[in-house]
Amino acid sequence: MYQDYDVKKIQAHLLDILSEVVRVCEELHIDYFIVGGTALGAVRHRGFIPWDDDLDIGMTRENYERFLVEAQGRLRKDLFLQTFETESDSPFYFAKVRKDHTKFVEKYCKNLNIHQGIFIDIFPYDFLPQDAKKREKHYQKVKRMLNLYIAKSVTGTSSIYHGIKKFVYLIIRWSLHLLVLPIPKQKLFQMTDKLMKKYNLENTNLLGYAGLPKIQVSYDSVVVPDTIIFENLMVKCPKHIEAYLKNNFGDYMTLPPENKRGGHVPDIIEY
Repeated sequence: MYQDYDVKKIQAHLLDILSEVVRVCEELHIDYFIVGGTALGAVRHRGFIPWDDDLDIGMTRENYERFLVEAQGRLRKDLFLQTFETESDSPFYFAKVRKDHTKFVEKYCKNLNIHQGIFIDIFPYDFLPQDAKKREKHYQKVKRMLNLYIAKSVTGTSSIYHGIKKFVYLIIRWSLHLLVLPIPKQKLFQMTDKLMKKYNLENTNLLGYAGLPKIQVSYDSVVVPDTIIFENLMVKCPKHIEAYLKNNFGDYMTLPPENKRGGHVPDIIEY
């Protein structure tokens, strides 16, 4: 763990960013919903998971694209909406809202010339195949495409990998980086974007960000979201959130063992 890591200070910044995103979404009448560990924290802890250093929200593709177009001009001046369009060197397909005058730099990103402030993630949720085998095939295609897209910008790997696994992932990332050198990043983004949206015209009730295949939600549960308390904010969440958490996390009320409690472990942090 980072030596001077103060997760409470990071969480204070995350909550500040979230409150501003919520304000803008309400102003624009854009629905969003907390997802993943953020949704889990809301139910189990009425806010952040105590050791969590990130915050995730999802939006249907339609709302996500509206947000990208309309939000930047309405967000507070010290917040930056980071996407491929606003900062093409960003290695992320999804959007981040970052805070000026802070830093949260993971080791594999530290050589990138991009805004590296403390951030929350905003994921576009697209329709997924209802058939499990078809869905798994889609996940694998998206995984390969995202690896190519990320490798265009970075050659390192996340801090969650260690030892032999880290070494193997480094070799893979470097190999992919060399493979995509001749391909313009704009082209890789367009290919990724097209694949993500592949099933948006099909008759399905399942949504997800295909880069995180275990986090799924029904369209019916987010087209008109519920609300829940998160720290001192009232935020939107999937309907029947307990069922959502059980489907995605199993026994979500049981705390993980202490050696499984940790965040991103940033290489550089300023708050």
